Amino acid sequence: MEVDESELQQLLEAIDNKKLSIPEAIVLINGKTENNKPLPSTDDIKLTVDYSKTVEQAVADGKYDYKNSDITVKNFPISPAMIGKKVDIAGRLFHFDRNISSEDVIKEMDKENCRPAVLMEALALAAAHPELQREFPIIALGSVWRISSGGRQVPCLVVIGSARELNLNYFVSDWGARCRFFGVRK
Repeated sequence: MEVDESELQQLLEAIDNKKLSIPEAIVLINGKTENNKPLPSTDDIKLTVDYSKTVEQAVADGKYDYKNSDITVKNFPISPAMIGKKVDIAGRLFHFDRNISSEDVIKEMDKENCRPAVLMEALALAAAHPELQREFPIIALGSVWRISSGGRQVPCLVVIGSARELNLNYFVSDWGARCRFFGVRK
């Protein structure tokens, strides 16, 4: 395949204008992740969430290189009505291609008949698609932990260097344009 210099320049400008990373550009061009696996459709992610597991067991299933020690059942309790159940969910990854507040994300999800994913749903996504968070940060706004100073933190699936991490970030954050937000159909 021959590509002239002006076409290459146009491609680089488009990547820069959209603020895409190289892996995101590859996904956009190929429709596949760097390791050549197709991404789950952002319009149709189906998962089974196993609430017979504890938060700690579900975290272990994700085989993260780093886990924030505050992500525990104490700080992110499972609804008593869900304990012991296996629940099939359908959802999607919302991408806004701009900086956006947590509140605005939730409003946009609601317009699409979705709600923000809770921790256990995000953990099921990460266990089923462990390499997905290498492509972009994935945020679960449906589980909020109020820390002692009064701030609110939410689970995030991110990569720092080459390490897959399960971490926390502030709910009030103005999320970057690369972030995806896991929403579950109501």
